[in-house]
Amino acid sequence: MTVLMHLSDLHFGAHDPAVCAAAQRLAQRLGVAMVVVSGDLTQRATAVQFEQAARFVKGLHARSTLVLAGNHDLPLFAWWMRWGRAYERYAHQFGIDQEPVRQTGAFYVVGVNTTRAWRHERGSLSWAQIDHVAMLLARAPPDAWRIVASHHPLVSRDAADRAHRPHRADEALQRWRAAGAHMLLSGHVHEPSVLQPLPGLWACRAGTAVSHRLRHGSPNSLVVLTVEASGAAVGGWARYAARWDYDEAAGEFVCVQRQAVGAE
Repeated sequence: MTVLMHLSDLHFGAHDPAVCAAAQRLAQRLGVAMVVVSGDLTQRATAVQFEQAARFVKGLHARSTLVLAGNHDLPLFAWWMRWGRAYERYAHQFGIDQEPVRQTGAFYVVGVNTTRAWRHERGSLSWAQIDHVAMLLARAPPDAWRIVASHHPLVSRDAADRAHRPHRADEALQRWRAAGAHMLLSGHVHEPSVLQPLPGLWACRAGTAVSHRLRHGSPNSLVVLTVEASGAAVGGWARYAARWDYDEAAGEFVCVQRQAVGAE
């Protein structure tokens, strides 16, 4: 079994140390091969908060890590940094590549940056980004689980949720599915969900990973993707997406939902 852990909205500076420790224990217990963090690493994009986030991610002990910036990772009060230096503090801890690509085992993950320095919250995708991601997906190994990660969700649960999607989300969905995307990972809304927007395409939205900034009545939550041997699946391998919620009484993350999302 190969395991990918997807977290979002860490919000260091407004984090819960007990939940952080539980997430690290879960990662070690599952033997996570890849970690994807889809943004909002910090609460206010300070250097100290980025250092805390980096220590936490390192403590997950994954063989491969893909980290994206969220809208909270751009300076708000140090507004002058948004012109030319918006990602400076993020880059100091996580590198200058704002759209990393990682492959570990069956997982092939393309990161796309939906934040914009001139926007406080709303996300956007350019035509160039849509084309570039489609090209990368088309070039992926034929047996790979092709995944696109972004901070803002491309898929909404209902009409009221559509405002959270980045500009040109509909165009990106169609292009990336045609290019072979199987899964979309995102955060931002602090509301976990597993959705299937189009045949053959799934979307997992991670909840609030380790912060006390909980919303929608949802506890701290994260997503675990697995590729598992299965005699019933075509090719002998099955893909699953699972939602893990933090159980305060137990002090651990527990699996509350598990969904088959295709086979290799």
